[in-house]
Amino acid sequence: MNLFYSNNIDNDKGQISLTDQENRHLIRVLRKSIGEVISVTDGIGNIYKCEITNTDKTSSTLSIINIDKNDSNFPKLSIAISLTKKTNRFEWFLEKATEIGIHEITPIISEHTEKSNLNIDRSNKLLVSAMKQSLRSRLPILNTPTSFEDYVSEKKCAENNFIATCRKNNYSLLEEKLIKGSPANVIIGPEGGFSKNELNFAKNTNFMPISLGNYRYRTETAGISVCMIFSLINK
Repeated sequence: MNLFYSNNIDNDKGQISLTDQENRHLIRVLRKSIGEVISVTDGIGNIYKCEITNTDKTSSTLSIINIDKNDSNFPKLSIAISLTKKTNRFEWFLEKATEIGIHEITPIISEHTEKSNLNIDRSNKLLVSAMKQSLRSRLPILNTPTSFEDYVSEKKCAENNFIATCRKNNYSLLEEKLIKGSPANVIIGPEGGFSKNELNFAKNTNFMPISLGNYRYRTETAGISVCMIFSLINK
């Protein structure tokens, strides 16, 4: 099964338009033609079964046959994760987190974050590709990079806030604190970890320190671990 993505959907007319890369993939790569049936997601939980009614070099028009509406009440995982020095490692996290399932990703800059240049447009294309490849119907929200302090302050009134730390304290494991069916916000730091001031600030702003286990992970590996734990808890 090939899954396409479009946010150009007219439910009143029962039509969907595919343009740019999606249209090129449909016509030039898969060589689909008028009358064939394909599946399209809107990235917000719906999958449309469609018939191709018109094609040209720039766009294709699809007629909606039916809609498979997925459960919008699935618990939402939001991860704020430090940018990595090597952009390809951060992009790997974006891809794999999308495949496993995640609602929102916020790149953060903390005291120990190394300089990194993240191309948001390229990153969003990676998210779309990973969503389609894994046959998911929800496109994660990717926010622009923000400071650690701003993110923590923004989420202070939210429930189930956690900050992952590798410090040798007797912190509970994340899986012991997650509540099945409830959303969660988790902060992942750089490989140098969070400073004491950052950790104290988070603790005083409604974030609970948690552990991901006895081992020390790379930033992107820690992020994927959180995705897997959340997914298994809510299976």
